[in-house]
Amino acid sequence: MKKKCSALDSINLSFLILNFIVYLITFKSTPFKIQLLIIYLLLLLLIFICAKLRLSNYKTNLVNIILLVYPIVFLAGIFETFFMTLPYFNAIQYDDLLMRIDYSMFGTAPTVWIDRFVSPVLTELMYALYLFYFPMPIILMYWIYRQRKFREIEQGFFIYLSCYYLAYIIYFIVPANGPRFHLDGIETIPLNGYILTEPIRELINILEPNKFDAFPSLHSGILLTTMIMSYRFARGMFYIFIPIAIGIMVSLVYCRYHYVIDIIAGLIVAVISYQFSSRIYEKTHNKTIFHFKQDI
Repeated sequence: MKKKCSALDSINLSFLILNFIVYLITFKSTPFKIQLLIIYLLLLLLIFICAKLRLSNYKTNLVNIILLVYPIVFLAGIFETFFMTLPYFNAIQYDDLLMRIDYSMFGTAPTVWIDRFVSPVLTELMYALYLFYFPMPIILMYWIYRQRKFREIEQGFFIYLSCYYLAYIIYFIVPANGPRFHLDGIETIPLNGYILTEPIRELINILEPNKFDAFPSLHSGILLTTMIMSYRFARGMFYIFIPIAIGIMVSLVYCRYHYVIDIIAGLIVAVISYQFSSRIYEKTHNKTIFHFKQDI
């Protein structure tokens, strides 16, 4: 039988099916029945279109650019649906538990302790670093793409998607808002900057309509994944990323988006997903069609 799905198609389709199961479970309670169904159908159509493009007669470079962008579009699309299902799937919030874990480790809330260092200049820097996390994987993957290392790109995306999807599943099991909401009455010093802080904060609020995504921290998980893959595929970029990565880790607490236990959990998710997804990819990628279009 002719192979039609790539490894990335397969993992995306699997996660889409899992989300559809959650949709069925929450069907009676969610007010977004039609919207969710439309989005799921569009995402399914996206997988189908990319599978067809891969085997088409269209120009290879154009198709490969589309196939490069497709996992990012799919990932963003599926993430934007969580606020429509997660609160209706699991109404329990675990912020109290996560806060108590932080207290047991440090004797205080780290986001409160770090208030002593708050200043407008530092706040500007921390929010800029927090935002820079988003393009970091894209920068790395595009650099690898420019080197024409298509197999590494496919494997890299498979590893990234595995990390994202494992964390997304945990969101539904352990919903949490994070310190910016849960400790709002305790935090006494506002995080005011000069120019960048407020626009970045508003942009993040728009990009993340689901507010139950504190545990685990995907910032720390994807950051570690990026560092591992940059060390493996782009050593020079790895060394450039080191000070940025340290700054991003500090920003997670400084900007009050995460408890420290969230960050630790994100690192654990990254290690687990990297180990297992690398092995799964090596064992299964020959059973699927290559993700990128090849000249015939």
